Amino acid sequence: MGQQISDQTQLVLNKLPEKVAKHVTLVRESGSLTYEEFLGRVAELNDITAKVASGQEKHLLFEVQPGSDSSAFWKVVVRVVCTKINKSTGIVEASRIMNLYQFIQLYKDITSQASGVLAQSSTSEDPDENSSSVTSCQASLWMGRVKQLTDEEECCICMDGRADLILPCAHSFCQKCIDKWNKKTSWR
Repeated sequence: MGQQISDQTQLVLNKLPEKVAKHVTLVRESGSLTYEEFLGRVAELNDITAKVASGQEKHLLFEVQPGSDSSAFWKVVVRVVCTKINKSTGIVEASRIMNLYQFIQLYKDITSQASGVLAQSSTSEDPDENSSSVTSCQASLWMGRVKQLTDEEECCICMDGRADLILPCAHSFCQKCIDKWNKKTSWR
């Protein structure tokens, strides 16, 4: 009977618009993800980005934001910090904080793109062909994807406007709600 439900769910997913189907799949995947699997995916992304960036100047590093995973409700509150580091200088060039849903999206994007690049580089004997493939996976490009995912964050108050301010606790607010709050608290 469980298989019938799964088949029926897949039929429904196939009829949904692509963006909605992707969302449903990601939500379903995050629901069944264990904490150990999540940590494994963080480590896997670090391994993949290190392999792909082996001849490059910049590198991405993923880590769980300290304390964000200490609750029984870790799936809701966990945050993953993605940092772009210049390997030659050690300087952090950019940093973004993602929630679990955003992290899973990025994980899928990077693993699917990198698997093709790594497979091609291991079978190809032409160094120019390898460098053009690796260039398509530069840390800056992936950091752009992280920025795109985190910029899609909506205001946690009105749930309508795009977030203009994201606090370290990962709550995000649009300018309109910030202005309303400032007006209410300015008389004190």
